[in-house]
Amino acid sequence: MKWSPICARLDLRSKSPRLGPNLKLAGRIWLCERKTICLDSLPVVRNTDDMAGKGQTAASSLSGNESLKVLLCVVVSFSLLRYLHDLVKFLVESPFIDFAHYYTYATVVSLGLDPFDQQATSRVDAMLNIRRAGSAPNYPPLFYVFMQPLVLLPFRYAKLAWVFMGQVCLLGSLFICLRQVSAVSPVRVAAVLFVVLNYQPLAETIALGQSNLVVLFLVTVAWWGLRNGYQWAAATALALTAHIKPQFAVLLLLLWWMGYGAVGARALLLAGIGLGASFFVLGPDHHFTYARYVTSLPDYLLTWTANLSPRATLHRLFEPANFGPVLADSLWLTLGVGLLFLVARVIPRALPSHSPAFDGAWGLGLCAVLLLSPLTEEHHLVILLLPLTLLLLNGWGAHLPDRETVVLVGSILLLGSRYSLEQFPAFHQGALSLLMTGKLLGMIGLTGMLAARLLSGTALLRADPAKMMP
Repeated sequence: MKWSPICARLDLRSKSPRLGPNLKLAGRIWLCERKTICLDSLPVVRNTDDMAGKGQTAASSLSGNESLKVLLCVVVSFSLLRYLHDLVKFLVESPFIDFAHYYTYATVVSLGLDPFDQQATSRVDAMLNIRRAGSAPNYPPLFYVFMQPLVLLPFRYAKLAWVFMGQVCLLGSLFICLRQVSAVSPVRVAAVLFVVLNYQPLAETIALGQSNLVVLFLVTVAWWGLRNGYQWAAATALALTAHIKPQFAVLLLLLWWMGYGAVGARALLLAGIGLGASFFVLGPDHHFTYARYVTSLPDYLLTWTANLSPRATLHRLFEPANFGPVLADSLWLTLGVGLLFLVARVIPRALPSHSPAFDGAWGLGLCAVLLLSPLTEEHHLVILLLPLTLLLLNGWGAHLPDRETVVLVGSILLLGSRYSLEQFPAFHQGALSLLMTGKLLGMIGLTGMLAARLLSGTALLRADPAKMMP
């Protein structure tokens, strides 16, 4: 007989008169152990199902995350490939007429000639033999001094250096934004990259050789300097911006309104030093002629179809009427005053630089500059990549409501898509010209959204300032 361990423990192998009861006890214990072993070996259906469900959920979640990563990689990769293709195509085919404009007048300045002298400019045109924009030297005089290092290079190498500098400025702006925003999700980064790589004003800026990417970098540096307490860096960036695109000098008033008058004063001082340097290098005649030019812009700019500004839009709308120009300018002045009142209403006088509302105020200021300027072209909209990037990255520290998300997406589509009715003369004036206002509507939509978020943010700031801190 094979003895179980239980029998061994009870020492049942010894012959004892109590062998019978011991055997009964051993049998009962043995049966109980067998039942326990059998029960333990049976699968627990409920627990197995739960574990299987949890495993399937985890697997589905993991599969969804992997699918999302693949989707984002594909979308961004396609966009990047198209962007690089267009960049190479522009380098090979585009005449870079705006950069050629800078290069020509910078060459005129380097020869000690007057850029507003038609004969001198014609001689330089014949010498360079490059295609350029036919406008007058409409940039501040100091800008052509900034361009002198590029004049030392032949035009084909100078344009390569200019395009490279523009791409560095673009990457620098994106890097600064990413560094300033905490806890950035890959989905939001992919959204920013998708918008930037497919942004039509960016493509136009590169194809023309425009200076907007430099301006984008400078206003981004100014925003970064204000947020982090580097006041001289912000002031220097704003002073340089005013000597490239004078309309952005309006940002100095914005600084004063937000409580950063000291930074605005430093920027004004640096801009004045730059003006004095250009007076010394170029002489007063160039500056006086330039001042007369910018204060009396040619009339054709008011009806030029490439001019997206509200003033030009109103002039095209009322051009068929005899009183059209007067009515257009009256409405434009009214809208301008209303926009200034809106900006003053939604932006607090004392705004903490580290609050998300500060980002909105800076973005609203950039929108206001483009809306108030008498000349706004599509390539100028590159500047709006700064507020768009900040909104897409973190929405200023809060989730966007559905309504504001729709407005943001609609504004991005209107601003960044490629479309135009300019080739059809029927849309150049009158009521049909309103169908050409897609980019303007995008600016208005973004401005309205920024104002709405600032209103809600200002109310929160007044109620509890700590809630507005990142």
